[in-house]
Amino acid sequence: MVLGLPLHPLFAHAVVAFVPLAALGAILMALWPAAARRLWPAVLFVATIGLAAVPLTVGSGETLEEKVGEGELVEDHARLGEQVLPFVIVLWLAVVAICAWVYVTERGRRAPGEPSGPRPWWRITLPVAVAVLALVGGIRSTVTVVAAGHSGAKAVWTK
Repeated sequence: MVLGLPLHPLFAHAVVAFVPLAALGAILMALWPAAARRLWPAVLFVATIGLAAVPLTVGSGETLEEKVGEGELVEDHARLGEQVLPFVIVLWLAVVAICAWVYVTERGRRAPGEPSGPRPWWRITLPVAVAVLALVGGIRSTVTVVAAGHSGAKAVWTK
């Protein structure tokens, strides 16, 4: 608590803002390589802030739960909130993989006019796997954050 106000809503709003934004950025970068070359620093920053905010939100929520008491709606919200972290970790790993891929491919660019040989299997398979990871992590983390946020709003506003 700061000045008598709980920190949980502040951290929760950081999750609500940064996780879907990171998901959107990850999906965009996974499907559009030109965007990945430009957006990777910003998306990595947003995804890292979103990832860091999740445990802070859960911890501050547990502290707040001790003060408000347990009820069915609060327990439902806590259960959904605890499901967010694994999906945000998948999203963050996808963003890191995309950023690493951008770094590796930018360093390995051929000079204009240089002959190109056959592409190794991993140069095709790896981007597809990372794109799937970004889609799954991005969509599931956003859906879980929305579900947890909705249940939290119900817990606060339902009498």
